[in-house]
Order: sequence, then structure tokens, then C-alpha cells
Amino acid sequence: MLTDKQRMIYAEMADFLIPDAEGMPSASQAEVPTKWIDQALHFRPDLEVGLLRAIEAGTDADPAAAIEDLNANDMEAFDALGVITSGAYFLNPIVKELIGYPGQVPMPGTDDVDSYIEMLSDVVDRGPVYRPTIH
Repeated sequence: MLTDKQRMIYAEMADFLIPDAEGMPSASQAEVPTKWIDQALHFRPDLEVGLLRAIEAGTDADPAAAIEDLNANDMEAFDALGVITSGAYFLNPIVKELIGYPGQVPMPGTDDVDSYIEMLSDVVDRGPVYRPTIH
């Protein structure tokens, strides 16, 4: 998907977006540029074009300046960079553990028939209400 050079540029941009702070790893420490970005792009191939444009913008620029320029001039690439980076970050099981997110787990269905019956009884008590149509 990404070349080694693109991954290096992307790593700097991703670390600007997600730095090492408050006990959480940076994007690079969480293997976003080396491992999880590929899986994130597999899930969201629609963001690849915007991400590649964002990486291109960061080729010869400071990551902060490139991201600021994207925010001002190429919102599609800016959004793709942010969405795919944060999504890839949260794919990392260590990150999920650090924030206490177990991932999607099956939840049994709930029987909420009583609440519907209660709501519908208000409608029945009110009686029929309608507006005639104009012909």
C-alpha cells in the first residue's frame, strides 16, 4: 500500500496528530505507520486518495505546517489523514486496553415490549387524530 518513504513522512504527520502524552503511546509507538495503517486502509479504501494527497503535502514540509496547510486548503485530505490515523491507532490492542475498550462484544437483545405498550397506550387513549388531505 504505502512505500517506505511514504510511511516515513506519514509517521511524522501521524506523530504530530497523536503524540506520546498522558500515558498513551504516539502513533508511531502504537505501530500505526508500520502495521495498523494497512488494516485501516483495508477497512476504508475510500480514504486512500486523500491520505496519499496528505502525505504528498508533507513530503517537503514540516509536519505541523503541512497539516495546517491541509486544514486550510484541502479539507478532504485533512479529514482522510485524521480519520484514517485515529482509526488505525484504535485498532492497536494495546491502545484499546489502555483506554479500557474491549472492542465490539455481542450484546443480548433486550425485551422492551412493556415500554412500547406503555407508549402505545397513550396513543390509544388519545384516540384517532388526523388531518384531512386536500384534493
